[in-house]
Amino acid sequence: MKIRIITSFLLITATLSAIATTPPTAVEIDFNFTNSTINGDNTLGTNFKNEVNGQADATVDLSTIVAGLTLTVSASQSNISHTANGLGITSGGTLSHSADALTFSFNQTITLDSLKMGDFTGTGQLGEDMVSILYSNTNPTITLSDEDFDNKTSNIIDFSSDNEVSPLHSFTIRHVDGDFAIEGFGVTVVPENNQYVLLSSLYVLSFTIFRRRKN
Repeated sequence: MKIRIITSFLLITATLSAIATTPPTAVEIDFNFTNSTINGDNTLGTNFKNEVNGQADATVDLSTIVAGLTLTVSASQSNISHTANGLGITSGGTLSHSADALTFSFNQTITLDSLKMGDFTGTGQLGEDMVSILYSNTNPTITLSDEDFDNKTSNIIDFSSDNEVSPLHSFTIRHVDGDFAIEGFGVTVVPENNQYVLLSSLYVLSFTIFRRRKN
């Protein structure tokens, strides 16, 4: 009897350990504000637009993509504007004035993989378009002009490093000069492995049963 209990206990422990140490699958999410889609889904994109448009800040539920995932968007001044131009401040869906900025905070760890700007031209001279990305963690601030976007062949830029944002932090897209809109961005989410909590709970339960049977 004792051997059978010990064997069962070890089997449960080994199984739970294998499950909990299996890395969760990363999920890529593409936000397209001009088309009001998220991962090509117009329903999700329209829900996002309805939640944020005209608000000073809003939290959007993205749990249909990743369990428990939310995104909070906050405007630096006035209200968020979500139009066919993209995402911006006050009206017209643009970032066009000093201090215009939108801050994005996910409740799970993400990497900011790409950014797409609309009506973005110029080479960073006075009066021409410039935008900065500020991270609340130790990632360096990035300032972008038109020449930074794929050799001026598109308004999309990809990031490969210094782009991770934890749940306690955020990234801010801020107007520096000019007049432009945020057309979209892409992030990758690594879902939290809640199975570690399950492992510890069931391990304690199994150990308690084993001890009681032994006594």
